Amino acid sequence: LNAINNVSRFYASGNDNVFAIAEYEGCKFRIALLRGKSTEMIYSTSQRISYLEADSGGQGILIYEEDQDSIYQKVLFLDLTTRTVFPLKEVLAASIQNGFREVIRAGDIYFIKFQVKRQEADPSLVDIWYGNDNKLGEKFYPPTREIYYLWEPRKKWVRQIGNNNLTYSISLGNDRYFLCYAPYCLQDYTNFKPKLKLYVYDVLQDVYSALDTITGEFYLSGNGEYSLSTGDKGWNLNHIPTGNKRLIPVKCFGKPWFTNNGETVLLEGEGVLWRYDLKSGLLSEAAVFEGYQTSIVNGLREGINATNGNFSRNYVNSFKPLVIRLYDPLYNITSYVLWYKGKSKVIVPPTSDNIQFFNYNKSYDWYSWVEENYNKPPYLVLKKIGKKEEVIYKSNETDKAVLSLKQEIISYTNSDGIPLKGILYYPMNYNRALKYPMIVHIYQVQSKKAANEYPVVSYAKGNNDGYNLRLLLENGYFVYYPDIVYGKSGTGLSALDCVNHSLDAIESNPSIDKSKIGLIGHSHGGYETNFIATHSARFAAYVSGAGNSDIVRSYFSFNNCFHSPFYWQYETGQYDMRKSFAEDKNLYFLNNPIYYVDQVNAPVLLWTGMKDQNIYWEQTMEFYIGLKRNNKTVISLFYPGEGHALFNPQACMDLVSRVMDWFDYFLKGE
Repeated sequence: LNAINNVSRFYASGNDNVFAIAEYEGCKFRIALLRGKSTEMIYSTSQRISYLEADSGGQGILIYEEDQDSIYQKVLFLDLTTRTVFPLKEVLAASIQNGFREVIRAGDIYFIKFQVKRQEADPSLVDIWYGNDNKLGEKFYPPTREIYYLWEPRKKWVRQIGNNNLTYSISLGNDRYFLCYAPYCLQDYTNFKPKLKLYVYDVLQDVYSALDTITGEFYLSGNGEYSLSTGDKGWNLNHIPTGNKRLIPVKCFGKPWFTNNGETVLLEGEGVLWRYDLKSGLLSEAAVFEGYQTSIVNGLREGINATNGNFSRNYVNSFKPLVIRLYDPLYNITSYVLWYKGKSKVIVPPTSDNIQFFNYNKSYDWYSWVEENYNKPPYLVLKKIGKKEEVIYKSNETDKAVLSLKQEIISYTNSDGIPLKGILYYPMNYNRALKYPMIVHIYQVQSKKAANEYPVVSYAKGNNDGYNLRLLLENGYFVYYPDIVYGKSGTGLSALDCVNHSLDAIESNPSIDKSKIGLIGHSHGGYETNFIATHSARFAAYVSGAGNSDIVRSYFSFNNCFHSPFYWQYETGQYDMRKSFAEDKNLYFLNNPIYYVDQVNAPVLLWTGMKDQNIYWEQTMEFYIGLKRNNKTVISLFYPGEGHALFNPQACMDLVSRVMDWFDYFLKGE
């Protein structure tokens, strides 16, 4: 169609214009505009052009040049109508542009973000920690601050946005309203993310107005007119220009999706896809899928980079069909449907198979996906709407043994009467006349994932915690995945209760040797394993990886993975204790493995990476010392170069080999 020489990079705009950066001898750089078969040189410079960004409306382009006389990058706006160049340095000092990060177009205004390193106090003599410090992460990681400007090139107008209190800003996608907030103002470290008090900056009136205080994610419509956040009674809807608030009384589940015409928001739900009219406030059922959780697959999500916040623009095309994933959590059933104007077409019929890598074309008439199951190697499937799907590739066709793999779904309840499931795998080449040892793998609720994934033998790649289902099955083990939920008794005691009830549920299976059962867990599962080892007589061997052994010490520690004190993890996070240590010290004492280390009565294999930034490696060392002091059978493996999970293939192979040796020795006598 067209050709141009010496091109280093092409840029395509939204209106079918193509821009090309061409480099010529004599240090000349030019930008060419290609429209169909025509070519026009629209800009030249002696500076190297590192990048350009074209408006989708075709009104202008931003040009980024490397300034040979300084360390700064020059930003220019080229008006494509008049061919006039407007350099940013005409209105903003070049020194401020140090740390330049990004420019976002918002109508005729550009939202510019700079990152500036803060001046740190010299801690060589003393580093002072104040009791009201809500930015403790900066003690361990170099602090930076961001400054923001609004720039309208044609009017040679620039204005800083934000202030000493509202230090972070976000573009809403229009040229009048912007979002500002203080990311640490309400930080008390009792939750993974702090509450954020949001303000709206009005460019025309040059004022800041309080919008909302949020916890969790914050969703914006495509033009920034509306926002949604989660609340106790439903979705909180804000009309940003007026500040008006409404409640959408629907359980906060899944994600909301604004339509691109700005009229409606669709809300994923349990059994229902909801429709809410933004003008009238009318809530209705767009589609009913009884028994299924709904999630929109072909929505467009644009994440917004923001400190301490989860901000995104979520929208769907109201003039095109929706691809919806349906999931039944009770029976682990998945389906995909195409929904348009109240009518549904089934793409993937309800199946217990694990569906992955689901793809579709722009006209929504061709689909592909990968499906697998515990006894079915992955298939690549192609389907045209109205036609039967076609398997176009089968992986691992020589794996005939997996076709006869036996699995059983076990139902049981814990002491609180909560219904739970366990997935029990039978050994390969199972013979009902024989008895087999069993490995129990624990980590909260596992039944959804463990039930339908194809098991592959792996010693290194993909095996970073020493555990491999297929390897255990091929070596003559039952493998059991019981679900664990937490109640008022605390994390460890709840795990013990759930595991005991899960074992009671398979007590009648004559093929399992009840005297040869092993327990294994990693990370949070490692903590659960440590605790159960101090309270149970039902296991003949344990393997615990990178798990906490002293939750009181961990509660008062700083977690380098999350850049914060760790007590939020216990109060409102994964440990789900629901109380602070001060409120119920006995609850923490009763669920602390190290306090009962003398009660362990089976061999324990411990392992950890000594560069673990999540669970400090000394937690493993201290449990080892506690076991050693009480003359228990223990071996601990310390991997100097590894983190929370192993990465080096040699380390992975070493660990999985030692885990297999451990269980083979104590459960099979080998």
